[in-house]
Amino acid sequence: MRLLVDTNIFLDIALKRENGCKDALEFFIWCRKHRNQTYVTSMSMRDIEYVASRYLHDHKKANIVISNVYSLVSKVVGISADCAINAIYEDYKDFEDELIVQAAKENLLDAIVTNNIKDFENRGVPVYTPKEIMQKTSFVVM
Repeated sequence: MRLLVDTNIFLDIALKRENGCKDALEFFIWCRKHRNQTYVTSMSMRDIEYVASRYLHDHKKANIVISNVYSLVSKVVGISADCAINAIYEDYKDFEDELIVQAAKENLLDAIVTNNIKDFENRGVPVYTPKEIMQKTSFVVM
């Protein structure tokens, strides 16, 4: 599977969040084991660096976080002009989330993995939490 991973999953690991760090780490181990490809948007990379820098109060440590994120993903995908234009014409709650949906569609990705399911429901791309997608057995391993 080709999975677009939302910003919050990486932040769970980077900030060692109690509610999500374990599931996020297990998810990436599961992805490697089952040869699933993980993607992140360039916009998410920027957001992760920003939050990590503010949280850690150290730009160099934030760069290590970004390097670690990069090591977990198969590819960083951009937010194209088409993504932005398409997002404008959708009935979205959060523009940033809609950009992620549009990037998943443009790159023909199979699903979005996030802890904020409600922000991505009914957007035309399947959406799962890390725990949910690991429990799915009907997916064909690529």
